[in-house]
Amino acid sequence: MKLNYKFIGLVMFVLLVCCISAASATDVDNITVTEDTDIIELDDTVDSVEEVEQDRGTGSCDCDCCDCEIVEPTIPTGSNPITLGPNNYTDKFTDDGVFNVSNVDEVIFTGNFVSNSSTYTPLKFNRTITITATGATFNNFGFELLHEGIVLNGATIIMDAPEYTNCYAVTVEHAKDVIVANNKINYTCNYDNDGNYNYAIKAEYSNNLTMYGNEIDATVPLKQPNWDIYGTIYSDYVAGVAIESCDYLKFAKNNLTVIGNWRVGGFPTLDAFIIANSANAKICGNNIRESDIITNTDEYSYIYGIDVYKCVNLTICSNNVIMNGNESNTDYEGNGTGAAYCIQLTGPHTGIKICNNNLTTRNQGPNLGIYSQNYDGGTELTICGNHINVTGKAGSDPWSLVSGMELQDTYATVYGNDIVVNNTNPYTPGDYAFGISYCQSTSSQHHYNITYNNVTVYNADYTIYLMSADPVTVIEHNNLTAVGVTTKTGNATVSSPTGVGPNP
Repeated sequence: MKLNYKFIGLVMFVLLVCCISAASATDVDNITVTEDTDIIELDDTVDSVEEVEQDRGTGSCDCDCCDCEIVEPTIPTGSNPITLGPNNYTDKFTDDGVFNVSNVDEVIFTGNFVSNSSTYTPLKFNRTITITATGATFNNFGFELLHEGIVLNGATIIMDAPEYTNCYAVTVEHAKDVIVANNKINYTCNYDNDGNYNYAIKAEYSNNLTMYGNEIDATVPLKQPNWDIYGTIYSDYVAGVAIESCDYLKFAKNNLTVIGNWRVGGFPTLDAFIIANSANAKICGNNIRESDIITNTDEYSYIYGIDVYKCVNLTICSNNVIMNGNESNTDYEGNGTGAAYCIQLTGPHTGIKICNNNLTTRNQGPNLGIYSQNYDGGTELTICGNHINVTGKAGSDPWSLVSGMELQDTYATVYGNDIVVNNTNPYTPGDYAFGISYCQSTSSQHHYNITYNNVTVYNADYTIYLMSADPVTVIEHNNLTAVGVTTKTGNATVSSPTGVGPNP
């Protein structure tokens, strides 16, 4: 919801202040509530999907929508290697940093390499070669991989990004069949750098790229996006990993931790992982953690775990995404009152599969586990087998939304998910807190197939809320519980103009 939530959203918010559309709020704002004093407060909510499952069982549908098996890449070794240390490497590179030794198919780095330059210093490789660096540490050196078949394996890169400079620890450009595996990257930027790009890893126009088994830690500022170039990674000045136009990407078994420690601009934004204009990518089996530690509780910020723009046939499977918390998600509630979304998708997109992920997010304002929208073109996706836990503070308008997933999609299939939503606002009739929702209006038709999900929402009236849906929409066989002043279950917790079947 980056550009659309923060730019279009502001425009729509002004319109909402003047005249809130009856279509967007009719059902929510006309709730009849019985008197009771058992209001659910924050301390009464549960913190884990497992607790709810023990109370109400699981759905009868296993998720089989994704094929996300990614084999660990084989790291080739060279028949004619060269070993380089801190004392004998400089003459093997040109003044522009390009490796210039011929008849070598593997470079083995050993020792501690320290850049003496105050500017960004990349080592550039523009031919097929294996870079073996399991015994080396690179201080303020980056790597630029600029040819097919390059392998970067086992490097430790410590990058303290300089001021007024675009800076990347690893860059992959105009290449194919590149492998970046088993590296440790510690990337820090302690400057505003509001007009510069700070990505720990950047890749563009490089098909069949594999990133596997890397440890990536980035401590960076939140920055205002450049909406003039919206729809590419370059609208975002800062990210842990940024991927542009890389078909058949495999991003698997990586640990990616991104911390926002600085704020720049009126819409401070930070992505852990962003991918744009790519086809047939797989993002599988990663641990992704993102936290905003700088924003005050009365300020806005916008952080996204996996941010997707204009991709097709993308699979997001078996990832553990935690926003503003640790594994148990109890020690940190999250600063700010803006977005902290585990997964965001901006259309047009088709063939999107989001399956078997653990998605956990806490925030002190509007918040979503998954957000997908068709503002810029038709969308089609399948969401199945995920465990989603969302904590945030809902309000009385659709922009103050807390939901497991907000799906402003053309076609959305949702089945076999376990969703828990904790609205930290004390129960108020009409608050926008749901498990599965479409409550922020977009154009085009909206077709939903929502089955066999377990959904519990606290301090709310509805588990499923669709402001509109076409006549062939299906909502059935879901286990649904909404806890407000009283507890409601089943169809009583569903608001949709069509498609409501048996929901026990």
